[in-house]
Amino acid sequence: MNVVVSISQFRQNIASYIERAKKGDTVILKDEKKDQQMVQLVGKKKFNPEAFGRALKTAAGVFSAKNHPEWRTKKDVIKWVEQTRKASDRIF
Repeated sequence: MNVVVSISQFRQNIASYIERAKKGDTVILKDEKKDQQMVQLVGKKKFNPEAFGRALKTAAGVFSAKNHPEWRTKKDVIKWVEQTRKASDRIF
């Protein structure tokens, strides 16, 4: 959940906003005079090895020779990289 708060409100209740950030909320400090968002306060994310493992299993096999025949061998990969770099160096 995002919480938008003015800098003066944040100063008055800093402990409660820090606690909200720790619990997972995003606290956005806004400069009311300039009507701009200045800072986002986000709690530190904890590493979840189970979620990481699931993500790895989901992503496994996405890049393969079957999906990308241009990457079948090491020479093919080198050729593909060189062609891609040449194409990106073109000046229009």
